[in-house]
Amino acid sequence: MTNNQGEIQNIYIARQPIFRRTTKVFAYELLFRSGYENFTDPKLNGESTTSRVMINSFLVMGLRRLTEGKRAFINFNNPMLIKQYPALLPREDIVVEILEDVIVTPELISSCRRLVDMGYMLALDDFIYKPEFDPLLKLSRIVKFDIRAMSMSELARDVEKVTPFNVKLLAEKVETREEFAATREMGFHFFQGYFFCKPEIITGREIPPSKVQYLQLLRMIQDENYNFRKIADLIAHNVSLSVKLLRYVNSAAIGLRTKVKSLQTAIALIGELNIRKWLSLIMLSLMAEEKPQELIKLSIERAGFCSRISADLPGKKQDDGVFFIVGMFSLLDVLLDQPMEVILKDLNLADDVLDCLLGRSKGILFQTLALVKAYERGDWDNMEHWAGHLEVDTEKLPGYFDEALKEVRAFYLGD
Repeated sequence: MTNNQGEIQNIYIARQPIFRRTTKVFAYELLFRSGYENFTDPKLNGESTTSRVMINSFLVMGLRRLTEGKRAFINFNNPMLIKQYPALLPREDIVVEILEDVIVTPELISSCRRLVDMGYMLALDDFIYKPEFDPLLKLSRIVKFDIRAMSMSELARDVEKVTPFNVKLLAEKVETREEFAATREMGFHFFQGYFFCKPEIITGREIPPSKVQYLQLLRMIQDENYNFRKIADLIAHNVSLSVKLLRYVNSAAIGLRTKVKSLQTAIALIGELNIRKWLSLIMLSLMAEEKPQELIKLSIERAGFCSRISADLPGKKQDDGVFFIVGMFSLLDVLLDQPMEVILKDLNLADDVLDCLLGRSKGILFQTLALVKAYERGDWDNMEHWAGHLEVDTEKLPGYFDEALKEVRAFYLGD
């Protein structure tokens, strides 16, 4: 994509899941850097350039690919709403988020009403009740509350005020299971935040026997001395694993020109390292059966993102497999509701991986994982901070992120 000087301009887009009460994903909020900031940059020569920036951002990354067919929550300010910019995007694919700092005028209300008449879904972002917002409440389907911006009593008060408008409630920045439970009890329908990737550790709880078995397989797979033939035999003697592997190899994300029908051919094509990676992800998914599917997606995304960043690190070539493991295992404590140190003592992991996952070292693995976490949250300042430490070219990160999402899609085609 180019700016008005004809220079190449990268687009940074992160996504955050929005969950239903069942912890199934309802939508993703898309978080922009540079592309989105430029929407209101007067140097970009007005409405026509702004429109191109927005459209190009979706042509480059692919809206439905980013959100896996779910809706995309996208922020719009006063000028963009009045100029009907949301209408440039398919109404069935987006939720129009009205920013909290909009000035409610007859012109804005009329513009929002036109969007609703065209079939667009409106949401009020970071909402704090004021009577002047009543006309927008009548037009909106969803109201988002930042639960960190007010006390629980203030939240309950505002929820009571918007209840007559028959809107769905979305709790934003939910960081713990307790907050998830409290807002759900309060009547909220949707939830956004990282409560789903924080461990709920209960003292004395043991890992269930079935999950111990998966952990043992993980340990076997991570053993550098483990025989590749035994791994292949393990897959060949398990019908479910065999089918998953063939689907994975034949998925569009792998990019093979011809379909693979033989299990032996599939194993040979993928190779020892990738078979071990894939089997590790399968074991993780089995351990996460009672958890939100987004946890495994996030584990796969982090694994792929970390391994791709490793190729861009200065100095000698890094072992991308180690970086893959760090990303993949970064949520093990959440999957098993056990302290990380308890889980890791049963796995054959290198000392530098253990030091990273246990926070004992702030070395290159830790910094890479921190960079990936910052990107996935749309925390662009910290992204720049960690990229600077690692001397990573930030212009390559959107491509790495897109490749990591492809890895997620490829894995789930085999599910």
